[in-house]
Amino acid sequence: MKFINNKEPIKIRIGNKDKCIWKTIKHGEIVELEKAIGLRNGFEEITITDESKEVKVTEGKINNQSVETKQIEYTREDFFKELKSINGIGKKTAEDIVDWGPKEKLIEEIKKNNKLPFDDDIEKKLRGHYGRPIN
Repeated sequence: MKFINNKEPIKIRIGNKDKCIWKTIKHGEIVELEKAIGLRNGFEEITITDESKEVKVTEGKINNQSVETKQIEYTREDFFKELKSINGIGKKTAEDIVDWGPKEKLIEEIKKNNKLPFDDDIEKKLRGHYGRPIN
């Protein structure tokens, strides 16, 4: 779930008692946490929606029941922000990846185990984040 810290910066522990990290959440920062951790630390639960995105509605079937699914169109800017959130990928590298192709193409190339046209360290990070990691 997504939460926002509307209070003073706070240091929280993420993980179990044997393996944990401490993270400082600044005032106004949006973080994704387990519901119990977010509520325990007094963060406000938020729902992020973007009305400018196109929603595509499709119909499908689960067993014999007809269902509607809604898909939000994923933009270049969304992919760029997602890439920048990966540790070790900066603005320039994220721009290069977005210029190379959309997220779907990247995931497809990783599934096919094709070589990506990026430095080996960047390829390793992308494969680790989106699919098959390189050992």
